[in-house]
Amino acid sequence: MLLLALVLPAPLCAADRATAPAAPANDTLRHAIQAEKSTDARDGYYVWTDRLQKPRGSVTKLMVSTPVGILSRTVAINDRPLTADERKLDDDRINRLLDPAKMQEKAKHQKDDELHIERLLSALPDAFRCEYNTGQHDDRNLHLDCEPNPGFSPKNFESQILQGMKATILIDREDGRLAHIDGTLFKDVSFGMGILGRLSRGHIEIVQARVVGKHWGIQHLALSFDGRIIVVKPVHIDETETSWDYRSVPAMTVAQALDYLRSAPYKPAH
Repeated sequence: MLLLALVLPAPLCAADRATAPAAPANDTLRHAIQAEKSTDARDGYYVWTDRLQKPRGSVTKLMVSTPVGILSRTVAINDRPLTADERKLDDDRINRLLDPAKMQEKAKHQKDDELHIERLLSALPDAFRCEYNTGQHDDRNLHLDCEPNPGFSPKNFESQILQGMKATILIDREDGRLAHIDGTLFKDVSFGMGILGRLSRGHIEIVQARVVGKHWGIQHLALSFDGRIIVVKPVHIDETETSWDYRSVPAMTVAQALDYLRSAPYKPAH
């Protein structure tokens, strides 16, 4: 991950919180993006519960984040315990990670996903024109209303979607981190001149917060998009991911992490 290149704005005192900061809104957003990139998601060992809901059902997993990658164990399918056959299939899946080559392959896929997200986030300050919404008074967050920048030229595939998106962005005043992104795709966006695909409408919402000490984690992620891939194949994305019960845990090897997941208690969301 990149080092923090810019100094974050100083926290605002209580008397100043109802007014916009002196820095332009896009500069404040840029500082927040730098803070996201400078924070290594693998700076320790953390466990949490994650539930992914799709139209065909839900899967709930216990997750452990370590410096070598994230490991998971399925604890519920459609909010019910696994059957014996389902348990065996999932245990076989995670036991394969005891092979260092398999774990390295998994870690590479996770790193690739992180790079896609980093490219998208890095483009936000250039892709948007943002203004402070001082009418939304909030002691915890700064509120930014963002519209597409007509002069923006995407540098990669990930940031092309921002050409047709507007967003409300909340930035945590104390930590200078992105706390909430609510983005709406309000016009069609084509990829590869429309040959590779087209998105016609959609919505994305991301909520994150400080969850363990100074460590930040995603609590809610919702994606809903419609379009076409390779001109003719319809695509529909509709999924919601909810995470809770973040806890720090001692340093572990992969084998110890898998043992921990097998014995860790499962706490359903309230």
